Amino acid sequence: MECYMMSRARAQALAGGLRSKYPKLGKRIDADVVRMFCQSSTEAERDPTDAEWLERGPLDQVVAWVDVQRLLRANP
Repeated sequence: MECYMMSRARAQALAGGLRSKYPKLGKRIDADVVRMFCQSSTEAERDPTDAEWLERGPLDQVVAWVDVQRLLRANP
């Protein structure tokens, strides 16, 4: 299994992007939960050769990839 990493700064930027995309859910979107959610989801769903995608991929693509409903179930 490939280990995907995401810096705290990237998680904060991604959380900000998600808050912008889903303003009504913004209070429930936390950078730490986003980071853990993305790391575990990426390990299950992404190609192992694409290990830098979380950290360096276009922010809008990563935001679009996040299933916000699954994210919010992880952070009730």
